[in-house]
Amino acid sequence: MLAGIRKFSKSIFAKIIFGLIALSFVGWGLNASMLDLGTSRQVAEIGNQSITPVELDRAFQRSVQNMRNVFGPNFNQQQAVQMGLLNNTVQSLVSQKIMREDARDKGIGISDEKVRDAIFASDNFKDPATNQFSRDRFMQSLYAAGYTEQEFIDGVRGDLMSQQIVGSLTGTAAVPEIMAQQIVSYRNEQRSGTFFTLNRAEFDDIATPDDATLRKYHEDNAQQFTAPETRDVTLATLSSADLISTISVTDAEILESYNQRIAEFQTPEKRTVQQILFAPNEEQTAKDAYKRLQEGADFMDVAKEADMDSSMVNLGEFTANDILPDLRDATFDLPEGGVSEPVETALGWHILRVPSITAGKTQSLDDVRDTVVDGLKQFKAEDAIYDLAVTFDEELGAGTPIKDAAREVGAKTYDLSGVVRGEGLAGQTIDGSDEINAKIFELEGGEESLLEETANGVRYVLRVNQITPSALRPFEDVRDEVVAAWTADERQRLMLAKAEELANDINNTGADIATTAANDG
Repeated sequence: MLAGIRKFSKSIFAKIIFGLIALSFVGWGLNASMLDLGTSRQVAEIGNQSITPVELDRAFQRSVQNMRNVFGPNFNQQQAVQMGLLNNTVQSLVSQKIMREDARDKGIGISDEKVRDAIFASDNFKDPATNQFSRDRFMQSLYAAGYTEQEFIDGVRGDLMSQQIVGSLTGTAAVPEIMAQQIVSYRNEQRSGTFFTLNRAEFDDIATPDDATLRKYHEDNAQQFTAPETRDVTLATLSSADLISTISVTDAEILESYNQRIAEFQTPEKRTVQQILFAPNEEQTAKDAYKRLQEGADFMDVAKEADMDSSMVNLGEFTANDILPDLRDATFDLPEGGVSEPVETALGWHILRVPSITAGKTQSLDDVRDTVVDGLKQFKAEDAIYDLAVTFDEELGAGTPIKDAAREVGAKTYDLSGVVRGEGLAGQTIDGSDEINAKIFELEGGEESLLEETANGVRYVLRVNQITPSALRPFEDVRDEVVAAWTADERQRLMLAKAEELANDINNTGADIATTAANDG
């Protein structure tokens, strides 16, 4: 059965169910037309079991509360859904139901006594003073975690069933004793040790060898003193950034652009939303609760009677586009502090309250003038650069030398010497230098590229004028580097020899390591 249900959980049908569940929560700004679950009173069915909207909501709220303990009190349901917490909650509930259904199929049952023993054995519910089970501590823990007592007992029973199933799958084959001993030895072996380090300063006085030794070292370590291949290049670049300073805009253009982009400069109204959620078959209960609220009952008191704590009631702050369309009108028609009549969705019946409203606002043109002007200039520059690039390409195609063609369109030119693969453009700061560097090393000597474009929109063309192959640098040019490298290697050799000498002395004579270290300084 488990294999079959695993297969089901990966099927398109299962994914659709999970998707509908995810879409049906409040506050995610998703299309309500995708939520048509009809009059269904459950969001998933596994064998003879089902997951109800209220069960899913409570599990999700517990998960959100756990995340608040990590990220702080401002973590809200919208962030939880974006992080995938809702889907994880659905998967967890489905997995629990699958295991319990399989347990029932196999005739596995857990007695009340075993459930009680498991709860009593948990350190989480023991009084630190007596190390005995404390019912007060038990109930406080359940309340803090968002569980009712029955929910928790059912959960423990299901976990014990799951453990029996997993235990039957893992088997009980005995491990050979010799293997067990090796494993225990490997995992549990501990060692203590003493060590000392050599004083590097004692090995600083190393005489410089003669040139013959240094030349030999230079030859033996040629790779260390070899110059990379370099290339000399003529490069021309054309970018919108180079044109922006030459672009002008009129007041009429600025006003038109501001009006076109007005949505960018508007902050929509936001509302803090609370809800009390009832199951789909609890319409009358929801109406009775609403009546009590109209008569002056406290919203949180009514919520507690519906087994909802503050973490489940407080949904967070939303704009009109953030909230589920089915609840949008009810939420945004309310005055500050107002309470809605029960509203039906796929999850059940919602009573909504708006504790506070943050009014929307629009920034004036004066406030955002620089932003609008910069955007206009960028747009005009990009428009102009296209025409210039066409002209540039035509000039190059006609055989015009790179520098002459660049002059015709106002492109920048560079004479680059000693360009090294993967090391930019010989000190020049040019947008897209890594891409241009890669193109340089794709060409042969004397070859000219086509008009290319970097990821950031810089057009460029280049010609490789000369290639200087990789070669060992003359000893005379790198003598100081050779001396430094030889000295470092010699110091390492002397220190290693000294360490081996001391180690042999300790191992062969039984000398005390601390005494040896002290004698050696």
